[in-house]
Amino acid sequence: MESKKLQIYQDRLLAASLIEEVLLNKISIQSALSKFPKGSEDINIKCAFDALMYKEADEDLRKNIEGYANLQDGLLRAMVNALKKNQQFSKNIIGRYLKYNKDNYIPPKKADFKTFLREIKRMINF
Repeated sequence: MESKKLQIYQDRLLAASLIEEVLLNKISIQSALSKFPKGSEDINIKCAFDALMYKEADEDLRKNIEGYANLQDGLLRAMVNALKKNQQFSKNIIGRYLKYNKDNYIPPKKADFKTFLREIKRMINF
């Protein structure tokens, strides 16, 4: 049990670090997403992953709507702080991401070929 809690905390620290690197323009969003902790069942990791996907998808909104980029980046910074402190995201943040993203697109730790294909199909139908 204790090792599972430690693994969750390590996964949260990795996710926080990746988001920070994106916000500092050190790595691309795609690179960060590919390095996210695999197989995590932590809802906080899932929401952080989804938030980064939205940052990528909302490129036009970030350019065309005043304040949108600042708001989105502020939410990502708040997520980084919570992840570093090993805290749960607020219920309203989790609820909002679950409302639009019920599926977990983070790939499993180890996947056989069938699982890999199933995940790719699911992402294509995203």
